[in-house]
Amino acid sequence: MNNVSISNLKNPPPEEADECCRKVETVEEYLRAVDKVYMYFWGSEQAADTLKYSSKVWYRGLKDIDYQMLPSLGRPPLNVDYETIYMSKFKSKAIPYLGSLPAYPLSEGLPGYWDWLFLMQHYGVPTRLMDWSEDALVALLFAIDINAKPSELAKDPVVWCLNPVKLNEAFTFNDIYPAGYIPNVEENEVYKLFGPNSYGFNNKKPCAVYGPLNNTRIIAQKGVFTIFPYMKNLVEFDKLPDSSQYLEKIIINKDARKSLTEQLRKYGFNYAQLFPEIGSIGMEITEEGY
Repeated sequence: MNNVSISNLKNPPPEEADECCRKVETVEEYLRAVDKVYMYFWGSEQAADTLKYSSKVWYRGLKDIDYQMLPSLGRPPLNVDYETIYMSKFKSKAIPYLGSLPAYPLSEGLPGYWDWLFLMQHYGVPTRLMDWSEDALVALLFAIDINAKPSELAKDPVVWCLNPVKLNEAFTFNDIYPAGYIPNVEENEVYKLFGPNSYGFNNKKPCAVYGPLNNTRIIAQKGVFTIFPYMKNLVEFDKLPDSSQYLEKIIINKDARKSLTEQLRKYGFNYAQLFPEIGSIGMEITEEGY
């Protein structure tokens, strides 16, 4: 993939060539870039009756374009062998606090495994899960965070765009489902291919899944997920041989973070909204000023 705003747009018209190679600096430019990515992924294939149910493009905003497209558990020196250790420790230490959580089905067996894994992800324990959003503006807000670390502010942010249907065409979850089906993570076929007992399964690709809507953050952020296979030496998402078929990126000019934040605030969209909980009240008041 090239270091451009819409890097894999096939043969853009001459009048669009310059625009395709520019880094995004305004919300308007960003939304045009999103439209181009959508057309690149779908063209005219997606009918209006399916569009109304799901956009079928997912977005992931990163504050630094150089960040690896790997889940936290796949970044050296960590690997999947740590998953059992982390889950065991998390269960032990989290039990005293479960009563203060929203209703959460911490059941046994297959559902319980995913319940604990998603709870770990929510509270920052390394997992094989990777967060995405169905909302392009949510991803933009995460990418341009003006409170990022100095090392992040020195780099261009990026929004990765994913065609989850095309990604999932690699997996057959059930003969009754069409190719590219996006399953709920608790379906049996997902556990067979991506659960801890699938170790050694010859698969390097992650899978796009819907997770449990078990907290207000996931709902506010329109959260969806990819889960990476239970294997060591995970391959970076964008380094997979066929990644250009389902993965694209939109690069944002690092110097436009503040102006983009102000634009979104004018539209009633701010970072604090992505965390609808009491801990975000201070963030919202500080953003509003006086």
